[in-house]
Amino acid sequence: MKKFIILFVLSLCFVGISYDASAQVRKKKSTKTSKTSEKEKQKSEKVALIDKLNPEFLIGNVGFFNGFYVSTKAAVGYKLSNRFTVGVGGKLFYNQYGAPGPDPSLFDYGGLVYGRGKITNEIYIQAEYDFMHYEDRTINFNSNLKAANINYPAIGLGYISGMGKWRFGIQLLYITNTLAQDYQSSSVVEYWVGTSYNF
Repeated sequence: MKKFIILFVLSLCFVGISYDASAQVRKKKSTKTSKTSEKEKQKSEKVALIDKLNPEFLIGNVGFFNGFYVSTKAAVGYKLSNRFTVGVGGKLFYNQYGAPGPDPSLFDYGGLVYGRGKITNEIYIQAEYDFMHYEDRTINFNSNLKAANINYPAIGLGYISGMGKWRFGIQLLYITNTLAQDYQSSSVVEYWVGTSYNF
């Protein structure tokens, strides 16, 4: 009887230890699985955020008449849906005027916010609001346009072509402010060509 009790107690201990060991292994596996699924979830969220961003770099308004003119525009958009994007960016205009002696040059710069809606997968309409600083033109350029900060809306159309994430296109924007048109060499329209990622 004494041997039976000892054997019974040892069996219970053995079963208890083996159950405890298997429970710990299951717990570790489930913890590891939950950590893995959490990492995958975070990774998918990061991928989703990247897929919603639309950076682009554009060059435009190139001119060689009585000088040299070129401008650049960089922007990053956030895709609210497959059809609508809002974003922010910046512009830089370089103007080098032909004149007797050293050619005078100007740097005009500013920021912008925009909204874009796709009409088709290639054609879109864009409304933009620009915050520009224009340099003084009175000293070297025989002009009455002093340094000024001008905010104005612009609206226009764009066309994107190509396959994959990187695509190329052109954009035409009508400058609604006549004073801003004067500062931009009497241009009524800005034109831009460049590349867009994840359009």
